[in-house]
Amino acid sequence: MRCIFITLSLILVMINHPQLIEAADDKAAFVREDGLWLKEGELERRIVEGSSVSHPRFSSNGTYISYVSGNHNELWVYNRVTRLKRKVFDGEVSLTNWSPVDSKLAWKSSSVLNVIDLSKPATSFQNVILGAGNYSWAPNGKGFVVSSSANLEPDGWSPVRLFYVPVNANGDLKKVENITTLPKMSQTFFAIGTTEFKWGSDDQWFAFIACPTASMSADSNTLMVVSLDGSRTKMIGNMLDQPNWFHWSPNKKKLAFIKGIGRLISENKRLTVWDAKSNKETNFGFPGYADGDFTWRSDKEMIVSRQIEWGWDVPEEKRSKPFLASVNVSNGSSTKLTKPGIGEADVYPKTLLNGNFVWIRTGMNPTEAKVMIKRNEAEKEKVWIEKLRTPDNCSGWACMIDIYQAR
Repeated sequence: MRCIFITLSLILVMINHPQLIEAADDKAAFVREDGLWLKEGELERRIVEGSSVSHPRFSSNGTYISYVSGNHNELWVYNRVTRLKRKVFDGEVSLTNWSPVDSKLAWKSSSVLNVIDLSKPATSFQNVILGAGNYSWAPNGKGFVVSSSANLEPDGWSPVRLFYVPVNANGDLKKVENITTLPKMSQTFFAIGTTEFKWGSDDQWFAFIACPTASMSADSNTLMVVSLDGSRTKMIGNMLDQPNWFHWSPNKKKLAFIKGIGRLISENKRLTVWDAKSNKETNFGFPGYADGDFTWRSDKEMIVSRQIEWGWDVPEEKRSKPFLASVNVSNGSSTKLTKPGIGEADVYPKTLLNGNFVWIRTGMNPTEAKVMIKRNEAEKEKVWIEKLRTPDNCSGWACMIDIYQAR
């Protein structure tokens, strides 16, 4: 009885103080053909059975993992401490995002933004606001930045508007604040929606991609930054609609992105850094190579997926595959980090909390990939996760894996 009492006491303490369960082990939630798996350090276990699981997402403290089941119509949450699962929503689900400061989970159902507080076991979800396009949590977790979707009107497309919506709005339009309105359609700018919003280190600027209609978006979109109060808006550059292709530096006012137009990801794509202080732009690309997924490892170093450029005229069997390179932001030098084998490609690098970095290596099997890990440049890479399911009916690797990064 004494052991049971101590165990229950520890569980209650960890639930009330979730930061205590944030173990030093690297963590990933990922999808295989047979269900959702959890990797902690070198240990892994299946936490959800079934083949129709996707979009795993860790809560900011790592206590919970949300996931979508079925044909995007069931939202579930798994508790790492109690190992219990709970269905929180039954209906159309998209854009699941955890609060950066607590255990609140937000998602969209059609154009309705919803939220639920998982720290309160008996609570149900609440409607925040209707008419939401895309959204992201504000850094303090007290509200959201929400974009509207443009409408086609007799005189052209209406402009996209950005709003601040408090988490407790409950559909009350009086609580909604207008941040800014994007420019109307012109020869130099066109947007009918946005991607998610990413905040700079000082929480005073957020960046996003403004996207035109689908056919145009496949070739070019506009990366923008807006100040928190909406008083300053700036167009940074043109790029593809790839949310994993723009990231703020961890501690500096620098925004890195993959600059370049054209729907081929293997051509005319350059790793670029915009400095918010100086308003200057630096090209960190390498002649003859195209850049893609990347991650900041520190304020001085980025790791980018890079490949020899090729166009439509290059036969498929001669098209190069991406490898990883380290880019020194101070002097612009770069070093090749990985040498994937024939038919293999290294993509989707992520920096872990302890400085390790991981990436996805695809190969000859079109339905499976593996996650590689490297402790430092000198240490040999090794396989961390095997038999990772590849995205098929969803967009990008975020459908299949989430690396815990203490958001």
